[in-house]
Amino acid sequence: MTTPGPLPRPPRRIVLLAGPSGSGKGLMGRRSGLPVLGLDEFYREHDDPGLPRRFGIVDWDDPASWNAGAALEALTALAHDGAADVPEYSISASRRIGSTRLEAGGAPVIIAEGIFAAELIAPLAAAGLLADAVVLRRPVPVVFTLRLARDLREHRKPPLTLLRRGWGLARDQRGDLERWIRAGMRPEGLTSGVRRLRALTALAEAEAAHGPGPRASDVLRITAVSFLRPGPHGPEVLAVRKRGTGTYMQVGGKLEAGETALEAAVREVAEEIGVQLEPRDLEPLGDFEAVAANEPDTLVRSSVFVCRRELPEPIAVRAELADHRWVRVDDPGTGPRLAPLMLEHILPALRGL
Repeated sequence: MTTPGPLPRPPRRIVLLAGPSGSGKGLMGRRSGLPVLGLDEFYREHDDPGLPRRFGIVDWDDPASWNAGAALEALTALAHDGAADVPEYSISASRRIGSTRLEAGGAPVIIAEGIFAAELIAPLAAAGLLADAVVLRRPVPVVFTLRLARDLREHRKPPLTLLRRGWGLARDQRGDLERWIRAGMRPEGLTSGVRRLRALTALAEAEAAHGPGPRASDVLRITAVSFLRPGPHGPEVLAVRKRGTGTYMQVGGKLEAGETALEAAVREVAEEIGVQLEPRDLEPLGDFEAVAANEPDTLVRSSVFVCRRELPEPIAVRAELADHRWVRVDDPGTGPRLAPLMLEHILPALRGL
């Protein structure tokens, strides 16, 4: 069995920052001196049929207008790898107009700010990445004025539409604040919030100075299947992302009581992508051990199989899966984060086939 090498540096921690639109979340981030990921960049495109509407325009304050999975992917990559490709979204055009590369550098803490930040509390906490969740609390008249001035300056929508939207959001602000607090966010003013962020940074730096802790002791026994296909630039392997996580990995999962790894592989493929395999469709790639992608202080010990059978297109992920993509075997690129098991063991083994 191939075992994991030295543990990587601890991932950067993430502070989620919410607050009413225009309340000064970006200003708080700038004053903290920390890298800031704007969650508003992950709005859905204007032609998405599921976009909710209000005030005669897309309702940008409804979580259904926002792609939580894409935001979680970027934050996971930033926390573990220190960089992520982030879309640039134009509110006035209601679409993405480009992308940029966000680098975290040596910062031990990252801020993710936006009105939907509370949606990410649970998945980031489960992944061991959450440092804190803060909601910016400021007076309603101040927020109304700041928001209207910003929206008019940036020509986001016609002035009358912006006024109607501004009055509606002002009426909702008290209830929104209570909802964020119930979700587990800490209310802070602008000045006290900046102090809180600086204190969290100092704590993270002190923890990092002591070096990585002991190797994870919990071990999960799993199985995984690598589906291969020819691509325009060489062989590609299927990678999937579980709901509420930001890391891509292989189809597979934990062994049930009394199952062999091969039996579990056949079952997991049926459950996750709806494909019925026979045991003869799978050939062993190897047994590997690596740091778990989504569970803190845990190792995974996996029996990995290869399947060259052609998959039906389009692939429909199901069960606990949220998304899938094909990754080049020889060059996976710098996009979404891949699980350590895949990067350190599976891709090198596939290259050697």
